[in-house]
Amino acid sequence: MAQQKKTSKTVKQPIKGKARALAAQSGSGGGAASWWENSVQFLREVKTELKKVTWPSKKQTIQSTGVVLVLVGIVSVFLGLVDLVLARLVRLVVG
Repeated sequence: MAQQKKTSKTVKQPIKGKARALAAQSGSGGGAASWWENSVQFLREVKTELKKVTWPSKKQTIQSTGVVLVLVGIVSVFLGLVDLVLARLVRLVVG
């Protein structure tokens, strides 16, 4: 029985997105044209991704802002009271 040599063939796949940018950076030449092409490609991808975003409505934005403001108020009052109590405890211990 003769041994057969197994060979593996690599199939080149098209380079997409960030991989293309990395390939362009690692390639020879590079320069300003490569940098410009990478920047334009990045901005195209950003535009594509932003189209996929589901933006909140005006009503949802106002409601979320209200919730945040109320919670900030509650937390600030709580921390103010804790600070006041601790300051008086320290004053009793020290003085």
